Amino acid sequence: MTVDQSESYNLNMDQPTLLFIPGAWHAADGFEDVRASLASRNLKIPTVALSLPSIGAEPPNKGLTDDTLHVHNEIEKLVDQGKKVVVVAHSYGGMVGAGAVKGLSCLERKQEGKKGGVIMLVYMAAFVSQKGGSLLDMLAGNYLPWMKVQGNYVTSSEEREIFYHDLSPKDQEKWISKLVHTSRASFEDAVMHEPWHTVPCMYMFFGDDKAIPISVQESMAGLLGDYSQFRVETSHSGFLSQPEKVAEGCELAAKIGLEKIAAY
Repeated sequence: MTVDQSESYNLNMDQPTLLFIPGAWHAADGFEDVRASLASRNLKIPTVALSLPSIGAEPPNKGLTDDTLHVHNEIEKLVDQGKKVVVVAHSYGGMVGAGAVKGLSCLERKQEGKKGGVIMLVYMAAFVSQKGGSLLDMLAGNYLPWMKVQGNYVTSSEEREIFYHDLSPKDQEKWISKLVHTSRASFEDAVMHEPWHTVPCMYMFFGDDKAIPISVQESMAGLLGDYSQFRVETSHSGFLSQPEKVAEGCELAAKIGLEKIAAY
């Protein structure tokens, strides 16, 4: 671990764009409060949030491969404009972000004589897998009891407790109503890239997460090697319950990323 979240910091004028990737069952709108917080700060950090092809797909024939290509293409558009990008991936989105940044790191692009690139990948209470592993592998080959599988559809249950236990009942109802199925292939496709070899990484721990317990988060983060960290005492949906704190962590990730690429 390289940076403590208590360190003071200020971004310079060369600020990057933050790109958010949601987890299973969720869409991009869950990041609206975090994005608003980032936009309202003095630095007015630009952000993008993507929804994934496998989430709500009809028929449910999209998977991790489709999600990864979709996000990769969107990141590539940004870096080809010379932008520096911080990718922030939540939950299942960590599997997507891992492959989506392949070949797009600032280091790799600089070696090719190109400007722009990914300067940081933030795993926000997200899955970290070695190359060749799937999300189902990380669940020891069995879907969790609150994951309901019917054919190629995977839906969630017990969401109030698993995803949103620190939200108000009204907000719980709001976000549960927005959930859709995730394609089974998203859980069973394998990750084919280990991004931490070429991209600086941060793990944003959610300390009161009941979907991915903190002990599991800490174990997975160990794969990242020399990684930065930020901690928020929140549920699995900290971007909803503590958007200001999550935005603070995103700002820190941007600063660290800029410092690291300055050394290239």
